[in-house]
Amino acid sequence: MTGRRARVGTSSVVLFVGATLLAATTATTAISGPADTASLQSAARLTPPMRSFSLVATGDVLTENAVNAAASAHASGTAARYDFAPLFAPISAMISSADIAICHMELPIGRPGERSGIYGSSTFGGNLLLAPYEIAGGLRRAGFDRCSTASNHSNDLDESGIDTTLAALDAAGLSHVGTARDPAEATAATSTLMVNGVRVAHLSYTRYSNTALPGAPWRLNFAASPAQVAADVETARAHGAEVVVVSLHIFQELLPAPLPEDRQFVTDLTALAHIDLIVEHGPHVVQPVEKVNGTWVYWSVGNLISGMGTPGRKVFADPRTLDELAATARFTETSPGVFAVVPWPVLLCNEPLTRLVYAPITALADSSLSPGVRSELQDCITRTTPLVPNLH
Repeated sequence: MTGRRARVGTSSVVLFVGATLLAATTATTAISGPADTASLQSAARLTPPMRSFSLVATGDVLTENAVNAAASAHASGTAARYDFAPLFAPISAMISSADIAICHMELPIGRPGERSGIYGSSTFGGNLLLAPYEIAGGLRRAGFDRCSTASNHSNDLDESGIDTTLAALDAAGLSHVGTARDPAEATAATSTLMVNGVRVAHLSYTRYSNTALPGAPWRLNFAASPAQVAADVETARAHGAEVVVVSLHIFQELLPAPLPEDRQFVTDLTALAHIDLIVEHGPHVVQPVEKVNGTWVYWSVGNLISGMGTPGRKVFADPRTLDELAATARFTETSPGVFAVVPWPVLLCNEPLTRLVYAPITALADSSLSPGVRSELQDCITRTTPLVPNLH
């Protein structure tokens, strides 16, 4: 376990001693006895150091045919069917460097050895899809700590698909939120993590589904109204959350900006509850980053990895589906229990031939890149900069 992952865990009570203040004071003050020592330690605890942590939340993980073929090629010569970790290798250092890294697992995940791919068509339109078991381990090896799982595809294989998804994530050591196996797992009260000594609640919802919703509403976090989500936020804060991050899967695909109804949902939600960051998924393309009622909103972060962006995919041949934002942010305590949020959008690009994921702005400094990859990454920058000018 790395030092960063050691800072991410389940909710607990932590006592912070002002070690920096204590060291500075002892350098100039003589301690004559136990009473002075106790007094000094008491004073130190009255002014604990300000806390800070970094977060990165990435886009949709869609293990479509091209992605699975690339992962299968990397597993060639081994006993494994797929190895997804090499596809994320160009960005794994960036993912691992965050204090908490969150993926968006859009598809249900199957059992070990279970066939992945298409399992029929939805009566609402679109395919019912299953990701291979190995994707969970690949995401963990890439540096992710946690995944949001509420999406339009969450119930593609009914409740059994929800169960196998969470079992695969558990086995890989990835925490998760958005779908559940029992009512206790679904409650906002259980969503809190300790990140660098800060109690952080991460909640996940979808605003639509490819299928009928599960019979038990706790199975899938469906955002029926802003008031419902706001109530969950308040529950999380009542159980100690100091920072709240919400992942929200929305409906309309390929639009360069949020629909009025999506904007209204977020406007109403942030008026009802104190949310520190909202990250939206589903459109498969990048949309702007804006502040709404004091809350930073990544309107759409696009796809982390998919089979889109190539000829023959009909509307999904759109090259914008290759582009993605890593919704990175720094949370810094400005006064006890109050955190300022500074977004830091990092551009990523899914290279269509190899399906490797790059951070193009830094990757272009690599002189060993082939001319073809260099051109793809430059196109990614050119497409995205007008929407998000302050890219990194």
